[in-house]
Amino acid sequence: MNRKVYSADVLEKYILMFIKDGINYPTLVKEYGLSIHNTIFYQYVNKYRKYGLEALKPRKLNNIYSEEFKQKVVNAYLNDEGSLRDLTLRFNVPAVSTVSYWIMKYTEGKSSKSYSTKPEVYTMKMRKTTTSERIEIVKDCLSNNLSYVQTAKKYQVSYNNVYSWVQKYKKHGSEGLIDGRGRRKPSTIQTETEQLRTEIAALKAKNEYLKTENAVLKKLEEIERGSILKEHDMKRNFKPSPASKKKDSK
Repeated sequence: MNRKVYSADVLEKYILMFIKDGINYPTLVKEYGLSIHNTIFYQYVNKYRKYGLEALKPRKLNNIYSEEFKQKVVNAYLNDEGSLRDLTLRFNVPAVSTVSYWIMKYTEGKSSKSYSTKPEVYTMKMRKTTTSERIEIVKDCLSNNLSYVQTAKKYQVSYNNVYSWVQKYKKHGSEGLIDGRGRRKPSTIQTETEQLRTEIAALKAKNEYLKTENAVLKKLEEIERGSILKEHDMKRNFKPSPASKKKDSK
């Protein structure tokens, strides 16, 4: 598909066809000539629903955000208040990569120097583990300063498993890793040193995930950025395809 550059007004027409007329994305592409990647189109739709036409207009590339605003966005991510895409929409930031960059800068110095960009540890199917095995995995991760990705790969478990186990260990100690979580009230309390070590490990995991997701999204961001740069220099009229004219005449 050859990517086109659309003005805000033309984008709005496509979006309204999608929202109000119920015309799905494949039909917009096939019969109405839409030429935008589906992920980017849905981003535009979500922004339009939340912020209206202004969200579709090109922004200045040198937008200046206060440190307070950046910190607010970063804190929202670290507090698990949403994914990168969720926060990009929530705070009306132009690109996912911008939010990703702020968070990586925030965790700079606390991140692991070596990380895997392979996605299998994020999508690996859950396997059964014993309580003693989970304790061993968590202690190996923390005592040997391993990243969550390295630990997941070493023990052939998912990234989410490792992250979850470490968080439970942080709050409840070894008893938090016993089967039937929530049925038994943990009594073990970690030392401040153990808590601090686990918190640092959590920051590392956040940074690793951000770098991996940022690499995957890079291509789409380049397309969107190119659209913003060219939009002022191009004017296009919205012309429905012959197929759409036939529909209107029926």
